[in-house]
Amino acid sequence: MSEIMNATFNNQNTETKSTAPNVLSENGLKNKYGQVWQIEVVLDQDDDNEGRTLKFMFKKPSTASFNRYMKTASKNMTTSTETFVMDNIVDEQKDALKKECESYPGLALNIGQKLLGVIGLGDNINFRKL
Repeated sequence: MSEIMNATFNNQNTETKSTAPNVLSENGLKNKYGQVWQIEVVLDQDDDNEGRTLKFMFKKPSTASFNRYMKTASKNMTTSTETFVMDNIVDEQKDALKKECESYPGLALNIGQKLLGVIGLGDNINFRKL
């Protein structure tokens, strides 16, 4: 997974890479941010575009970032989730993600759900009466 800092995707049958000026390796990201997760999103094919895969790297969300999300989520879930996602993406990919979110407004919500699950806010909880 070296050089996974590139958000790689196909755009109208041409492969394009969105690269930051200082592209880091996976180890470089871990050294800089601590815990890092790669989230891969597969966009469905439509009439204008063939399916494509986006890969983004995220640092572990801080308690402050999560608290901001919780405070604003009841007012505007979309904006709150997008802010949460943008707070936690590695700096090297922030512009690439922002550009993709402009084209695909639901992308931040999709990524946000997965990122929230990583820190324990998910629906994978089972319980039973004893």
